[in-house]
Amino acid sequence: GINAEYGEFQTFQHYFKRINLSEMATNQEGVNNVYENVFPRLWRNLCGDYINFGYFASDCNNLIEANEYMLRWLIKKMSITSNSKVLEIGCGRGAYAINISKQTGCPFVGVDILPRFIEEGQLLLEKEGVQDKGKIIIGDMTKLSDVLEGEKFTHILCLGCLFYIHDSLDSFFAGLKTFCEPEAWIAIQDFSRTVEVDLIRPVMKHWRTEGETVETNSYIKKILDGNFRPYIAPYFSTVVVYIKQFKSVSAGYSLQYYNNDNNDFALRSINAVTKAGEELVKKGDLPPELFTFNILRDAMESGKIIYNTFIVKA
Repeated sequence: GINAEYGEFQTFQHYFKRINLSEMATNQEGVNNVYENVFPRLWRNLCGDYINFGYFASDCNNLIEANEYMLRWLIKKMSITSNSKVLEIGCGRGAYAINISKQTGCPFVGVDILPRFIEEGQLLLEKEGVQDKGKIIIGDMTKLSDVLEGEKFTHILCLGCLFYIHDSLDSFFAGLKTFCEPEAWIAIQDFSRTVEVDLIRPVMKHWRTEGETVETNSYIKKILDGNFRPYIAPYFSTVVVYIKQFKSVSAGYSLQYYNNDNNDFALRSINAVTKAGEELVKKGDLPPELFTFNILRDAMESGKIIYNTFIVKA
């Protein structure tokens, strides 16, 4: 079951005096409410230190294993070694960057805007013994130069965080190259829509974001217009890969990604979160108005929203 000790309502508004959240493109108050109230009640027991769908393969029994699977896949597919330098954007507690460093010995930086996660990330990197390898710092993903000026990375992770800034993706992808070493790898996990935006506004309300969710083909174009190129390689070996040519926007490149139209791995994750949240609501441990993952689940099941993974190189 879900451990109720993570159900305490806590507010950290005094920490937010350190940064100007009003300048963010998202509804930060709504985002903060979700992360301070919903996620501590729900995700800790589901995902451990991770806050991510992971990759819920058929041999995974829970979301912790799904994230560990994804971690191993990223290290192998992106050729991360002790000579790499990893940046995790929207890192939460920094579990991916920290555990990649623990397994490979590489240096890392994690960036997140919520002070709660920065403090928990500091504890996690000490717990995992990698405090001499990297740091978890507070920062706005739309203003990375404020906290990463002059730094370069061989590997950049944007795992399930960019849907908050879909109205700023063009400038984000254009600016991201500033932090890339030559031939840097970039992993992007994000949602996109397949229907008119008005049909998924309930999902945007669930995300507490004011920027309109980007349509899939437009999302791909935004990546390519940011001067990245697709990495052409087999995807998860256990997955029937959905492959589509985007010659009109990518000068003949092929882009491979998976989505919930031809596999159910992302849906396994969202169903696990939804089931656990519904149990908390029934027990009275979670106010029903704070739990809306069923809206996202329904949109994914109907194919209106898909969850993409892109691997590209700078």
